[in-house]
Amino acid sequence: MAFLGSLLLFSMCLYAQNVFVKGEIVDSINRNKISGATISVLNSSKATSTDASGNFSLQANKGAQLIITYVGYTDKMIDVSEAGFVSVQLAPATVQLTEVVVTALGIRKETKKLGYSVQEVKGEDLIRAREPNPINGLVGKVAGLTVGASAEMLQGPQLILRGRTIGLFVVDGVPINSDTWNISPDDIETYTVLKGSTAAALYGFRGINGAIMITTKRGTKDKRGVSIEFNSSTMIDNGFNAIPKVQDEYGPGDHGKYAFGDGKGSGINDADYDVWGPKFEGQLIPQYDSPVDAVTGVRKGTPWVNRGKDNLKRF
Repeated sequence: MAFLGSLLLFSMCLYAQNVFVKGEIVDSINRNKISGATISVLNSSKATSTDASGNFSLQANKGAQLIITYVGYTDKMIDVSEAGFVSVQLAPATVQLTEVVVTALGIRKETKKLGYSVQEVKGEDLIRAREPNPINGLVGKVAGLTVGASAEMLQGPQLILRGRTIGLFVVDGVPINSDTWNISPDDIETYTVLKGSTAAALYGFRGINGAIMITTKRGTKDKRGVSIEFNSSTMIDNGFNAIPKVQDEYGPGDHGKYAFGDGKGSGINDADYDVWGPKFEGQLIPQYDSPVDAVTGVRKGTPWVNRGKDNLKRF
């Protein structure tokens, strides 16, 4: 009996330490109730959230601390003293995130302060599915930009921005005349697409239809120490998609006549390579590599044969 009495007394003491807290969460400025705010007990797994009316109820130990959090508001902490109803006011967070983009000459500015249309794409978003040419990765990433990837090897894509062809690329503030095949996608930090004639004022007439600005990565302090990334890509082409039909029965010249003189017209049709000269039958005809008589200076004839038959298939 004494043991049961001690146990009952201990349970009553524990129960006495638990309090039932009810309350509401409101905005400190307009006093509107906030639904979906999270109320959790510090150093405990107990937590709840406010209902559609901004009210909550939670059981916690007397003397515990409650943490109230909500997106866009500053976190607040209150002490649990007695059971009852509490009204907690959350203040809106004063920190406002602003988007910063790279403009002309590598200068960074806030997007909202620019007087022209600009859109930025992170380089890390395009290396998950790599393209040999980094510009091909902008397909579907920029509003109003159409990227026509070329099927030919090392051929630059056709870029159409708002119906106009653009071809100005600026790498780290320096306009380049070459295409983008010599830029590795792994070296690019951001792509910034300048749109409209207003943006062309930054780079003159060359950017009248728009420009694509590329900012490369720079060294930063990294607590991990040395980090190495290795990527490789291989592109294979079959040569010709379709071999054109060619004739291999007649050589250069015209109307079945040809004789090489100097290749500029001193011979017989030797400046005409319309491949309608004599038929290849092994006859002796002076050609560009025929021997020249040292005494007379006359070019001797050599067998007239087809030397390049099937050369396209053997390419």
